[in-house]
Amino acid sequence: MALDGIYLNFLVSEVNELLAGAKVDKIHQPSKNELVFIMRTRGGMHKLYFTADANSPRFAVVNSVPENPQTPPMLCMLFRKRLVGATLLSVEQYGLDRIAFFNFDATNEIGDRVKLTLAVEIMAQHSNVILIDGDNRVVDALKRVDAEKSSYRLVLPGAQYKLPPAQEKLDIRETSPEELCSAVLSQENCKLSSAIIKTLQGVSPLLSREIAYRVCGDDKGVKELSSEEKVALLCEISGLKSMVVNG
Repeated sequence: MALDGIYLNFLVSEVNELLAGAKVDKIHQPSKNELVFIMRTRGGMHKLYFTADANSPRFAVVNSVPENPQTPPMLCMLFRKRLVGATLLSVEQYGLDRIAFFNFDATNEIGDRVKLTLAVEIMAQHSNVILIDGDNRVVDALKRVDAEKSSYRLVLPGAQYKLPPAQEKLDIRETSPEELCSAVLSQENCKLSSAIIKTLQGVSPLLSREIAYRVCGDDKGVKELSSEEKVALLCEISGLKSMVVNG
């Protein structure tokens, strides 16, 4: 299953239900692109796994994790210093984009309570896990991004955290099915699956092709859709919206 924004929406709800209120007991870094948080809840311990690997970026609660190295990397030591003992308050998704924010209530060196956020960005080769302080500044990240790698967005200790460039797409939770359908149909020079991807936030190529198949049995051009197929498109978009809104 493609980890698109809609899939992430359900995953965020699941992790919230299981881990909201849990404390960070241990942190491991099996490799340069992986982190494991051992979370303690009243019901027991859970392994929260993060990876920014370009081929399969994700986070999940898992049963087994990669072997932990004997000597922890410097980044792991920093994350331990800042987050071990912290309480996970909530997990939030940015719209229906593939970005999730893990919000923690932590304690600093002098015992004051501070807010820390772990931004998990699931974007193929640009995927990252970034620790942000209460002033919205980067503490550190699995992947540092300097001016040579990006002129738009620095991901370096002390830099202001900036969201990735926004995509002009519609959030199906906040837009009526009729408006969504109309926006898809306005992409007259596209195949139906491409028009869906360009219009709807959080939709993967896999899901867009499935919708196109259900609508017309093929991936037709938007101009070629019959009146009956346009009605079918509205029904499919309505069904998708209902599933997302109702969890």
